[in-house]
Amino acid sequence: MTSNSNTVTVIRDIAMVASGIALISYFHFFPLHLEFMSHETFHILLRRLYYVPIFYAAIRFGLKGGVIASLTATALFAPHAARTLGGFLGPISVDNLFDIILYNVVGLTTGLVVDSRRRQAHRYEEVVNLNREIEDRETAIRHMQAYTQSILSSVSSGVISCDRRGVVVTANPVARRLLGLGEEDIVGFPLSRVFPGHSELLRAARLILSGEQKRATLETCLAIEGRTLTVAVRITPHLSRGRTVGAVITLEDLTEVKDLTEQLLRADRLSGLGELVAGVAHEVRNPLGVIRASVQMLDQEMETGSGAAELNQVMLQEIDRLDSVVGALLDFGSPSESQFGHVEPVRVLDEVMLLTRHFAQQQEIDIAAGYPAELPGVWAEEDRLKQVFLNLISNAIQAMPGGGSLKVSAAPRDGYLRVEVTDTGGGIPPEEQKRIFDPFHTTRAEGSGLGLAIVHRIVDAHNGFITVDSEPGRGSTFTVGIPLSGAAITGTAIDEPAGEADDD
Repeated sequence: MTSNSNTVTVIRDIAMVASGIALISYFHFFPLHLEFMSHETFHILLRRLYYVPIFYAAIRFGLKGGVIASLTATALFAPHAARTLGGFLGPISVDNLFDIILYNVVGLTTGLVVDSRRRQAHRYEEVVNLNREIEDRETAIRHMQAYTQSILSSVSSGVISCDRRGVVVTANPVARRLLGLGEEDIVGFPLSRVFPGHSELLRAARLILSGEQKRATLETCLAIEGRTLTVAVRITPHLSRGRTVGAVITLEDLTEVKDLTEQLLRADRLSGLGELVAGVAHEVRNPLGVIRASVQMLDQEMETGSGAAELNQVMLQEIDRLDSVVGALLDFGSPSESQFGHVEPVRVLDEVMLLTRHFAQQQEIDIAAGYPAELPGVWAEEDRLKQVFLNLISNAIQAMPGGGSLKVSAAPRDGYLRVEVTDTGGGIPPEEQKRIFDPFHTTRAEGSGLGLAIVHRIVDAHNGFITVDSEPGRGSTFTVGIPLSGAAITGTAIDEPAGEADDD
């Protein structure tokens, strides 16, 4: 549609120029006789009018149009001037020559100027289009960068890229979190500064950047804010047109996976051991009862106050202590059938806090409740739940013989009620932390080593989890997760903190 309109406009303008020149030439050859104007004056006016179509043709069609129009006017005017207007070299007729020269000068110069302006306008338009294209490409690049950044920010793995010198170029939020560093502490720095002391990782990165190795996979540990994270590291080359221009390092946090694996292995080990212990304890309890009855009968036949009677009392006390240990073994090996149902955790925690508060005050321990007045209900067996919290709080109190503070906090998260018992005791040495839930493992001479093992069995029976965060000299925090009522039970919670704590 636009092309047709332009064609029509061009034809119209050509017609106007041709008609103007033809009409002026016609009146030169066939002049009008006007009373108010002499014949010479009329011809002077006509030859001046030639400038109008020449000028218009030059403006409309440039140099080509101006030259064609001026030559056409010259070709039409020159014969008439030579024949009827006195030629070109006379004193008066020299104006005819001057006009013919000016026709061509005006057509030529005006056409040149117009073409020059058009070329400038065309170049300006090209520059504008080029700038617009550059801006569009910059916008597309920014959108692509934002899109790439959003992908890197969304992935669950840490991603770090570096150039051929090993200098970090980018680091997504997960990588910064795993390293415990801000972007300003990573980007622009060499890998040796970002991963100090990780010689195996740095060596693998150098081999990949040099092209000597295609990829590398290894496992390392990162110490972040007092916690040790187990991280899987994968290093691959960053290729551009077949050349290695850098490397991409991905970091996958394996801490939760390892903690979950350890919990499953521990639960399986405890289950098998529990069956064995239950069988042995059952066989021990029967003869133990016979021994106790026999000692009681002997006691009745002995004189009160005699040495033998005192020995009988000692035997009865030891038999009772042994019976309590056997009872604990039976409880660990074959827990009684529990009646699960909706339990109000605030009421359970309040009762446990009331039972243990006096014990804590005797030990000069400040015990505080850090949970709200209302919490969502859990799917549990109330007595067993009390047993778990009583054991954990008692352990925490016993871990602070010189006094201290103890805090019990609770909050719902990820479908679980997470209860934390935090003490300010001496903490647990690293070598003891992996064994605290094992049966018969204890750090106290009078302990049986079954308290935390039984707690672990109870929590497993509730499809919950128990973890510990402990560091020598700064205390310990036990975290117990119990499924909320109506919540989907998947076995373990997401984002469980790693660590260990005190034993019974």
